[in-house]
Amino acid sequence: MWCKLNALLKGRISEMKKLLVCLMILALLVGCNGEKPAKEKVVTIQVPSDVISMDTQIATDGGSFSAQDMCMAGLIELDENNLPVCDLAESYTIDETGTVYTFKIKENAIWSNGAPITAHDFVYAWKRVVNPDFASEYNWFLETANIVGASCYDPDSGYTVDDLGVVALDDKTLQVTLTKPSGFFLSMLAFPTLFPLNEEFVEAQGDQYALSVDNMIYSGPWVMSAWEANYSYEFTINDKYWNYENFKTDKTPDKIIFRVVNDTQTALMEYESGLLDTVNLSGEQVEANKEKPGFTRRLSGYLFYLLININKTVGPTAMTNVNARLAMSYAIDRETIATVLNDGSVAAEGIIPFSLANNPETGKDFRDDNGSVMEYNEVKAKEYYDKAVAELGNDVTINLIYDTDQGDSEIKAAEQIQFFLEKVGFTVELNGKPKNTRLMMQRATLEGGKAEFDVSLTRWGPDYGDPQTYMDLFTSWRSTGGYASEAYDMLVKHAEAADTDPLTRWEDFLAAEKVLVTEDAGIVPIFQAGSAMLISPKITGIRFHVAAVDSYRHIVFVD
Repeated sequence: MWCKLNALLKGRISEMKKLLVCLMILALLVGCNGEKPAKEKVVTIQVPSDVISMDTQIATDGGSFSAQDMCMAGLIELDENNLPVCDLAESYTIDETGTVYTFKIKENAIWSNGAPITAHDFVYAWKRVVNPDFASEYNWFLETANIVGASCYDPDSGYTVDDLGVVALDDKTLQVTLTKPSGFFLSMLAFPTLFPLNEEFVEAQGDQYALSVDNMIYSGPWVMSAWEANYSYEFTINDKYWNYENFKTDKTPDKIIFRVVNDTQTALMEYESGLLDTVNLSGEQVEANKEKPGFTRRLSGYLFYLLININKTVGPTAMTNVNARLAMSYAIDRETIATVLNDGSVAAEGIIPFSLANNPETGKDFRDDNGSVMEYNEVKAKEYYDKAVAELGNDVTINLIYDTDQGDSEIKAAEQIQFFLEKVGFTVELNGKPKNTRLMMQRATLEGGKAEFDVSLTRWGPDYGDPQTYMDLFTSWRSTGGYASEAYDMLVKHAEAADTDPLTRWEDFLAAEKVLVTEDAGIVPIFQAGSAMLISPKITGIRFHVAAVDSYRHIVFVD
């Protein structure tokens, strides 16, 4: 009996094994037939702060511009070598004067809601940005691009947006007229400020436009599919993008997530655990991680400097005293600050960063041409400080604002600046703020508001590869801190005049930098930002641009 029972059990077990094998084969077949969803392919990028605005004509910060570059597109984009190539434009021609550009827009270029992208979308967007009623902080950008009629600084001149030199010849033909030939114009078209906007959609959204993923449509290769304030924003493939069939491959992620992690230790732990695919390293993390796969150093175009609040509309302050400002400039040891940061940053030698632009005749880098236009000299700093105290009748106290939510670099730099300034006699009150708050405080001074700070540790990233992207910042009609110099204005105006030849223009900019930094200490350059990162070896395709927006739209998985 036991033998029969044993044989029966063996038979049942054998049948169960067969059944199990069949089920496993069936499961595999189901997976192969696509009935079981494949695992989503996701890349997660660490960023130190949230997007400030997704409106291409309101944003002023690099993080927002990089997010816009993911899902918005312009006539032109920059390739991996920083060269302009067609995006929404099918082709373009330039007339014999070098001032009239005619762009043909791709017939298959459409918005993510299916509406065609037309020349009228560019006309609407560009007129919106220069319209004084809209009050974009980037309204100067089109004048810098030398577009006819773009000046909006003199409301009494009779200027209207209809004078702008941009015309839709037909639905797919855009003509742009410049005041003079411009070698950097095409590169500027890759910047989000000059991306198109669909008038019907934007006007329908009113003041809600670009405040959420439901209030936007997209012209680029991705769409913003989720946005959780101060935590993350996500992008998925835009199947309406003109190049979708070539853009979407088996190496393209299904989703790219930007995660806000501003604590460097937390970010590194998340990278090591596989939750992040990129991480920015702080100084002390560099040595421990520099031998790891994916370790990357880069020198960016961001130039950190002290914006000095010289705004005279709020009454005299110590910052209106040129000797106090010169004392600040001489007091700061920039090489030491770069060493403390230990992230690839280098000491600034002027307001124009390294590797931005080259002499049109010799090819020499701007920094090599002008050399260092300031120096660290503690003896001179004390001499200028004593002169300032004698003229002001009291010691100088400085309220210094800086970002606390952008990682460790700005915090360390602010502490070093405090140390060096106090060595020569200044009293420095550190006043850390979230980036958005600091920017609002700076804007208040531009509008003649109350002086709530004396000095701001801020930065500027170049929008295109030319000294003008920095020089325009400190003209009397644009200066956020209130710096105004007739000599500086005259040099910049002459450099940008229509009849100025390229070499004279270059020499004007060299001289203007010396007036701004060496003679007036209208601002105090500190360091050119570098970064040390770990980038997962499983991905590639991030395009880091010294003179434009860093682009993540081309990320793919490595074989």
